[in-house]
Amino acid sequence: MKSIKREFFAATLIAIAILGLFTAFLLLLSPGLQTAKAATTSPPTTATTISSPKAISQATTGTPKKELNVAGLTGNDATITDMNGNPVKPSDNLYAWINFNISYDWSIPDGVPIDSGDTVSFELPSGITTPGDMSFPIYDSNNVEIGVATLKAGAKTGTITFNDALESTTANRHGTISLVAKGTNTGDGNEGNNWMFNKNGWIAGFTPKLAPSELAWNLAFNPNEQTLHNVVLTDTLGPNQEYIPGSLTAMTGYFGTSGFVSSGEPLYPVVTTEGNKVIITFPEDVTTAVDIYYRTKVTGTNPNGTTTWTNSATMGSSEGNYSVDSSTSWGGSGTGGGELKVGSITITKTDATTNQALSGAEYELKDARGKVIISNAVTDADGKVTINDLPYGTYTLLEVRAPDGYLLNTNTHVFTIPDNGSVNLMANEKDDAPTGSVVLKKLDPNSNATIAGATFELQDKNGNVIKQGIVTDGNGELAVEDLPAGEYQFVETSPAAGYLLNKTPIEFTIVANQTTPVTLEKFDDPTTGVSDTGNVVLTKVDATLNKLLPGAVFDLLDSNGKVIQSNLTTNEKGQIVVSNLEAGDYSFVETIAPEGYELDKTPIKFTVTKDMTNNLEAKDKKEPSKPGVVVPPTEPGKPKPPVVNPGPGKPKPPVVNPGPGKPKPPVVNPGPGKPKPPVVNPGPGKPKPPVVNPGPGKPKPPVVNPVEPGKPGVTTPPVVNPVEPGKPGVTTPPVVNPVEPGIPSVTIPGGSTSTTNPNPSTELPSTGNSSGSGYGVGKFPQTGNENGLLMMLGGFFIALFVLLRHLIKKLA
Repeated sequence: MKSIKREFFAATLIAIAILGLFTAFLLLLSPGLQTAKAATTSPPTTATTISSPKAISQATTGTPKKELNVAGLTGNDATITDMNGNPVKPSDNLYAWINFNISYDWSIPDGVPIDSGDTVSFELPSGITTPGDMSFPIYDSNNVEIGVATLKAGAKTGTITFNDALESTTANRHGTISLVAKGTNTGDGNEGNNWMFNKNGWIAGFTPKLAPSELAWNLAFNPNEQTLHNVVLTDTLGPNQEYIPGSLTAMTGYFGTSGFVSSGEPLYPVVTTEGNKVIITFPEDVTTAVDIYYRTKVTGTNPNGTTTWTNSATMGSSEGNYSVDSSTSWGGSGTGGGELKVGSITITKTDATTNQALSGAEYELKDARGKVIISNAVTDADGKVTINDLPYGTYTLLEVRAPDGYLLNTNTHVFTIPDNGSVNLMANEKDDAPTGSVVLKKLDPNSNATIAGATFELQDKNGNVIKQGIVTDGNGELAVEDLPAGEYQFVETSPAAGYLLNKTPIEFTIVANQTTPVTLEKFDDPTTGVSDTGNVVLTKVDATLNKLLPGAVFDLLDSNGKVIQSNLTTNEKGQIVVSNLEAGDYSFVETIAPEGYELDKTPIKFTVTKDMTNNLEAKDKKEPSKPGVVVPPTEPGKPKPPVVNPGPGKPKPPVVNPGPGKPKPPVVNPGPGKPKPPVVNPGPGKPKPPVVNPGPGKPKPPVVNPVEPGKPGVTTPPVVNPVEPGKPGVTTPPVVNPVEPGIPSVTIPGGSTSTTNPNPSTELPSTGNSSGSGYGVGKFPQTGNENGLLMMLGGFFIALFVLLRHLIKKLA
């Protein structure tokens, strides 16, 4: 039995020890579990959340409807009357127990589109408030509902929301609104002492459709607190009311400056009904002021207008008989409508240059809503297109296809019908055609030589002058660019010297999208009876190589030095040919030298004789080459900037393989006689590599690869897993860049390399070789504790097990 107790005790100790170890292990791991939980439950930071139904609606249905401009719905525009139609001014006493009728006349500008869901706002006048939530329809003259007016209790503004009934209207959109409201003046406390019997009423309940469902009536009497005998009140209900049994209360009190003040003592009169009469009898004397409330059920309401409920009450007592009427109203009504008025627009399409009518232009027309009304309005043979029956409003016109041979006109035209009171509008549209060019060459019919100095004008096919004063140059040519597609002609207006005028038009056509100029030739006959004429040929050559030089420009001068022809340019053969010059003395003067040559302005004189051709030669020299840039020498004795390969004896920047006798960077395996890096298993007494956390008093500089004494070296980063101080161990070789691929690293002063985290707010995962903080070799990913803790726990468990075993043996 004793043995069984000992075994039970030993088993209990073992179980407690195991449970304690398991609990300790869970506590050690719990921070990591908590961290994982927090990260898992954190909300995402990049997602966009739509939290409200309005935001969801706008996100799924698009832009909300618009608020329209409207006239006549401000508080100053409103008209105030009492319920009998008598005018009331805002300066009058607008008491809170009196009903008033508020009316407006509204209008929306012509041409403004009204879509389903569009709204306008109306404002209550000063001193007026609504008796409760209110909603009523608005009808046109055909009793078709066009919208709904709504107004919240206590609000100063209401809203009219239109349906699609007015979408087809464009003009004369106007209407009315009329609604019942109450004043906001609660009185000054002096309105109640000169009466014996009074009554008031208001709306006490509403249906889900905002129609009145119950009315409250207030009867008050004896404000002067007289002693009254045999008091009987009879309230005759008007149409559409039923008394709600049990709803009547009567309280004693007095009237002060702020109205009735209850004493907290109720009275219990006898309440009976006879048809539409409510009879209230007080069997005992009444000596105080009395305030009575009861409610009636509404049995009928005009949902489309204003409803008024009126009650007539009487009071009989020892002091005499009194009567009073009271009414309360609710509701509103509205009217509205519009007309469809139309206009038209005519588009006229013409050429931008010639104003010629263009057919085949196609247009697209959109209304103010962006809806395409017409997609293919095409201009006719007269260049016109008319669009009729356009409702008043604003439109956008855009050309979607240009006439053949013309560029598309991308201008957007916005117009409104009516505009300045006009119904019919006209928009002129001009298109630019793709342009071309033409070259005319003037030639001698006999020698085929070019003729300079002939003057022409450019005309369209109908003879209208487009450009005049165009003169053939030294090559006998003239050119005109940027001509729209069409038919044209050149007409000579002045001949060159020695030639007859030829007025025969030279017709040509520019076609759309042509890529090369139209080339024309014109031959002129020499004048008859010329007694002494000759020709001259000037050839321009290189002064050294005798190479022909085109592009030299000359002026031709007569014997008096007057320029008779200018801009004569040497052709590809380096020549200028001038024919039919009258006998006499002339000269050429160079005005522009060929590119790369010096200008020589020395006149080249020559004499023209009958039937002779002068062959002249002009030589140009090349321009001298420009001198190079001379680098000034540095002043002696001043230091020079470092160069990549300096000469002997000058300091050099460190290189990868320095020459003998010059400092070398540290190497991984230094030569004999030089200190070596730490070995894998250093013997006792040999220097150990520095550790990350050295013991107190044992800090050592982290030098892995020392260099020769007296020479500069580089401090090598400390190793990651050093052994404990004073104990031999295994030195892990340094890792240069222990980072993951794609993560940049930076060099820490002192030679260590650390991983650069591109996102400082996010902890980088461990690579297994980091010497900094965070996860590393032998650490738990949850807590970052050293894995030596596991060894410690294991040792603790073994020691506990040995101790328990010893206890069990001792107990045995």
